Amino acid sequence: MHIGQFEYARVEEIKPQGFYLEVESGGRVLLPGSKAPNDLCEGDELEVFIYVDNEGRPIATTQKPYATVGEFAVLEVKDVNDIGAFLDWGLDKDLFLPYKQQLGVLEPGDRCVVYILEDERTARIVATEKIKAFIDRNTRDLHISQKVDLVVYDVAEDYVDFLVNYRYSGRLHLDSTITDTFEIGDCGEGYIQNIREDGRISLSLKPVGYHATMDAADGIMKKLEAAGGRLPFSDSSSPEEIQQEFGLSKKAFKKVIGGLFRQGRILILNDGIRLAPKKEQRRYSRRISKKNFRSR
Repeated sequence: MHIGQFEYARVEEIKPQGFYLEVESGGRVLLPGSKAPNDLCEGDELEVFIYVDNEGRPIATTQKPYATVGEFAVLEVKDVNDIGAFLDWGLDKDLFLPYKQQLGVLEPGDRCVVYILEDERTARIVATEKIKAFIDRNTRDLHISQKVDLVVYDVAEDYVDFLVNYRYSGRLHLDSTITDTFEIGDCGEGYIQNIREDGRISLSLKPVGYHATMDAADGIMKKLEAAGGRLPFSDSSSPEEIQQEFGLSKKAFKKVIGGLFRQGRILILNDGIRLAPKKEQRRYSRRISKKNFRSR
């Protein structure tokens, strides 16, 4: 049987203390009556989670932890004592984070980014904040501009390190354009900006590449519509004005409006931009539809 994992099992014997299960991967384990469905009978099959009780014995439960052995998780500290911290991971029995596996002082209510593993000496399931040794450096399944899930695990003065898709590690370099604040355990989404040969990932909180252009174009069109079809931004506008209004560099702004102009969606004037006449936009829509049809 696999400690810290879900297993399929069959009820082999019923005793006053609970149900003895025959585990599909091998072995026999107790499912206490308090952790079992009310109508469970001999011969029934079910999925259980296997962990270790306070006596070091394997035990089964139908409760579902937030993460299993071999996974990363963001967990809340429930209690702290001289030997470590105890984390809420969805079971009645809290997950132990030994003092030696902590990276700083913890208090109840704090969030931890941890990796869950089976202790080789005691066979008990424990957590560690020293997660870097377990991060996957093989990034061949990732690509630049990909949208990814992010979890903050380290914050420095000029960068923030994130878990990427709860598997990889990525870094966001801080500059004056980033006004967000970050705390350990914060979750969100971002984009892969670059992937180095050594597997290190550079991140952006905004779309990059094709996705960035499409998002920026949609944003400009929405602003034009909200402003009655005309905006006073052109080649003579300052980079600061464009950054403040659209969140784009002047170079990116010119690239996006150039694309919208070629698509027939806007007109570029000396003193700004405006929506193209409806017939031009309908013509653009028909071109897109034909292109999509041909690509099938």
